Amino acid sequence: MRKRLATLLDSDLAYDYFQNKTVIIASVILLLIILVSIFAPFIAPHNPYDLSSLSLMDSLRPPAWMEGGVAKFPLGSDLQGRGVLSTILYGTRISLVIGFAAMILGGVIGIILGLISGYFGGRLDSFIMRVADIQLSIPTTLIAITVMAFWGRGVLKLIIVIGLAGWVTYARTVRGAVLTIKGSEFIEAAKIIGVSKYKIMLRHLLPNIMTPVIVIATVQVAQVIMLEATLSFLGLGVPLTKPSLGLMIAEGYKMLFSGYWWLVVFPGTMLLMIVLSINILGDWLRDTLNPKLK
Repeated sequence: MRKRLATLLDSDLAYDYFQNKTVIIASVILLLIILVSIFAPFIAPHNPYDLSSLSLMDSLRPPAWMEGGVAKFPLGSDLQGRGVLSTILYGTRISLVIGFAAMILGGVIGIILGLISGYFGGRLDSFIMRVADIQLSIPTTLIAITVMAFWGRGVLKLIIVIGLAGWVTYARTVRGAVLTIKGSEFIEAAKIIGVSKYKIMLRHLLPNIMTPVIVIATVQVAQVIMLEATLSFLGLGVPLTKPSLGLMIAEGYKMLFSGYWWLVVFPGTMLLMIVLSINILGDWLRDTLNPKLK
């Protein structure tokens, strides 16, 4: 373990990371956001999802530093009397869970289909790629909106729908990488000594195609979070009783022009920081792991 850590710290990737202040700042911000969302129950002033603790008497309180604000709600409260700070912390956790879970689901499906398509080829390859082409011709947002409109709200439903809509990019990328290296000498040697096709795919092909997959996965987390926010803004995302950042922005937007700006600005700022941090890390990984793309 120590040797691996020492090797990583001595690598070009680590050197490039510590030389890039923007990436360091982005990664620190993202790490802090992840930590505060994980420990939200211990950090948040109250549980915004506990409906029995809410009071309409606390409705639409301004931030604590403004006239009428109270220390109980540092960033103000919403129409239901939920503290904006507490709701942001809990909502960030939901947004991140959806982002990472949907990315993993889409990645697993896409990697498996890409490996099968690239390695076996033939009619199976043609069929998988035609399905991918058909799905690519339909915008992911449109697919998600259509399915969620019929299926209804729910965190698990969002993860499944967005995950199933996001496998294509992985599959096409993995297939292309497999086609590039499956004729290599080490693959031919594995075939000669009798290694099974599935072991070749898992032990020899998969480790050698993970670089573009990591880049795609990083960027897709941000895309999923934005898609979830879009669906929640349209009323097709998470339940109203457990708002994510997108739903908070949607609910706050209705009252923005009545002067309740904090209902939009604070959750919007959190969403911006998450997406911007992930995109910065994704761009850096792409440029570092694939220098030809610079």
